[in-house]
Parts: sequence; structure tokens; C-alpha cells
Amino acid sequence: MLFYTPLFLFLFLPLTLATVLTMRARWREFALLCWSAAFYFWGEPRFFWITLLSTIADYFICQQIFNSQGTPTARNYMAFGVMLNVMILLYFKYINFFLDSINAILNFVRLPSVPLLNIALPIGVSFLVFEKMTYLVDVYRGHSKPAPSLHRYLLYVLLFPKLLAGPIVKYRDIEAQLIEQNWTCSGFFEGFERFLLGLVKKVLLADTFSEVVNEAFAIPPQHLGFTSAWLGVICFTLQIYFDFSAYSDMAIGLGRMFGFHLLENFNMPYIATSFTDFWQRWHISLSTWIKEYLYIPLGGNRKGTLRSYFNLGFCFLISGLWHGPNWTFVLWGAYHGLFVVVDKLFWLNFSKRLPSMINLLLTLFFIMIGWALFRATSIAQFSGFVHAMFSTSKEGAVIFLTANEWTAIAVGSILSLVPAVKHFDAAMTVWRSFKASRLVESLALSGFALIALGKTMAVTFNPFLYFRF
Repeated sequence: MLFYTPLFLFLFLPLTLATVLTMRARWREFALLCWSAAFYFWGEPRFFWITLLSTIADYFICQQIFNSQGTPTARNYMAFGVMLNVMILLYFKYINFFLDSINAILNFVRLPSVPLLNIALPIGVSFLVFEKMTYLVDVYRGHSKPAPSLHRYLLYVLLFPKLLAGPIVKYRDIEAQLIEQNWTCSGFFEGFERFLLGLVKKVLLADTFSEVVNEAFAIPPQHLGFTSAWLGVICFTLQIYFDFSAYSDMAIGLGRMFGFHLLENFNMPYIATSFTDFWQRWHISLSTWIKEYLYIPLGGNRKGTLRSYFNLGFCFLISGLWHGPNWTFVLWGAYHGLFVVVDKLFWLNFSKRLPSMINLLLTLFFIMIGWALFRATSIAQFSGFVHAMFSTSKEGAVIFLTANEWTAIAVGSILSLVPAVKHFDAAMTVWRSFKASRLVESLALSGFALIALGKTMAVTFNPFLYFRF
């Protein structure tokens, strides 16, 4: 059930709000749990029961971790719980990837292939598993206490705003809010506006970019020209940001409407001046998770320079594989890991001598090359794109953009890059000092939201990109 479909907007959300917000505080979490379970069951009826059983297992394993804290038994229980969750991820997301890789070797030596399994990838499985593992590890580390009841832990896992594509929320960050949801009228309307912002970004911008992206990446590599390649990569650069940040906006907004404060997941990533800076702005909840639950346990930077570089590279490989069971994602992770290591080696110091705009443009250029790898379905397709992007005289299939698509590209580029303009923050402070500025912003957002709602009634729905991960 997508956040911007009529079913969600005009049936599920109003019924959930009416049920949850009109109840006494003590019953709100039960009502919200029921609606969250219904939301996930609607989208994943088969995987729902596996999620439910694994969540119940987490709850009881955590009780044992807490009761045996400080002993080897606690570590064993934690490892067992984490392994259960990893096995879910490996089976549903990666088993066919591993079988494909084995088949490539078998075909090379002319041996019979292993048949692939008929497994559908459950939406949001990576986000679910990562959140569940944080709960187990945090209780083991003593950073969090076990949930006081099974229904409260179930609500943490199944809370529908962040269920399918994050942000990745730690139990300890939301524990107090689960106990006492701080619902206010002002918070509700702030959340509603944030939700509308996400709706506009998804429907009017991200879905418009997707039309150009799909057309460009459908062109055979040998027919790909310089212009069409760059149009495809530029539009995907904009699409993936506005699509994923739109989901985060809608999730954060829905959370606020129900009294929850979910953490921000983006901070103007395309004004980053290095890859290190980019990963402090892009998908913040994932980069934080990797740092706390993978990089630091591997030793972080505490075991020497070479080991810290290895740890960084390994973490980015895992990050790439987390995004999808394809070698293009693995290489994308390695690509980003290489640039972050280069940052540490010398670039961060050297780049201080360069104007910030040069650093921004260089970083954005290489990030866009990475997005071509991320979007490509094969290494051969990525090679074709890179060849076309650096062959200025290469002619190929022509993509004709509509006025709507040109407008979306212009608006998306401005929104992504204008915060880097000097004195932008000061100009925004001056603008916000006018009493009418808030009203103008609200009216403009409402107008664009009405247009977006109209579009959702008339076009085919495009799922959020990160539902695949």
C-alpha cells in the first residue's frame, strides 16, 4: 500500500487517525499496532507471518540476553538472534544471487547449472532486519533495556510510517515515545505539511524523472549517445534523491501526525564537498547503522591506519550488497569505499586549498558516475554508459523531453544545489522574518499537493525505489 495511493490517502490513513487519536492514551498503542500490522499484511501477506514469528523470537531471545548479561551466555544468545535475522535476509534476498554466481562458475567449466529458487523479495526486508538486529545488539551492549511487553516491541518493528523504507530507527531512540506518544495539534499539522512535501516530491518530481531514466536505460549500450547517456544519469541522480527523500519526508510526517519524532535521513546531500561529507548527508540512518554496528565492532580506526582503511572498504562493500543482490551494487559500494579511503589518505587535506564550489562539482560528478553503476542492470550496461558519457561526438538514440520533464529537471537541480550558494542561509533567515512567508509557503505547498493528488488519480503508480532494498 503506497503512501500516495487513494486507498491509503482516503481510507487507511483517515480510519487509522480516527481510531488512534480518539482513543485514550493507554489504548492508542494497541490500535496503532493493529493498523500497522494490517498495513504490512496488506502488502506482504506471506512474509507477514515470518516477520511476526521472528519478532516474537527476538523478544524472548532479548529477555534471555538481559537476564544473563555479563556472561558468555548473553553473547551466545545475541549471536543466535542476529544469525536468525541474517538468515532471513540471506534466504529471501541473496540466495538466488549466490546461486547465480555459482552457476557462472559452473558454466565456465561446462558443468550443469543449479536451478534457482522461486522466491519473491519481500518489500522493506533489509530495513526490518537491520532494525531488529539493533535491538538485540543494543540490549547485549547495555545501551537499551528489553521492551517491557511483546506488543510494544511489535509496535516498534511494525510501526507503519517507517516500516518499508526507513529511516532505520533504533529501539532506544523511540522507546520513550512508544510509552507516551506526545501527540499535539501543532505537531499533527507540522507532520501533515511534511507528508504533503513528500507527496509533491514523489509524484511531481521523482516520478517525472523516472520516465526519462527508464527511457535512457532501455537503450541498448551500442545505440547510446552522449546526450542520452547524460540525460539518463542526471535524471537518475535527481530521481533517487527525490524519491527516497520523499519517502523519508512522508514517513517523518506521518510519525509526527501520530506523536512520534523520527530522525532525519537526508541533509542536502548534493552540496557535499567530498564523499565523506556525502555519507554524512545521504541516508544518514544507514551510514550511522554501519558505523555503530559494523565499522566500530571491526575495530574502527583503533587498530592502525591500514586496518581502518580495510574496515572502511569492507563496510562500503556490505553497504553496496545491502542495496541489492547484484554485482553492480557490490561494485558501487566498493567505488564509494575507494573514494572515502582516498579522502582519508590525502584528499580532505588537499581539497582545503580549492574553492568549495570546485569541491562540490568534483564530488557531484563522481557521485553521478556512481549512480550510473547503481542504476545499471549489468556491468556491460554501465560500461556502455561510461563510454557514451565520455564520447562527446558519439551519436545515438535521441530522447525528446516534454516541457514538464524540462521543468522538473530545472526545479530538481535548483532545489538540490541552491543551498550551496553563498549567503543562502542568510537569505532564508530574512525571508522567514516576514510574517507572510509562512502563509505563502503553506499555500504554495497546498497548491502543488492538490496537483500531485490529481496526478495520482490519473497515472500508474510507481513504487518507491528503496522498496526493492
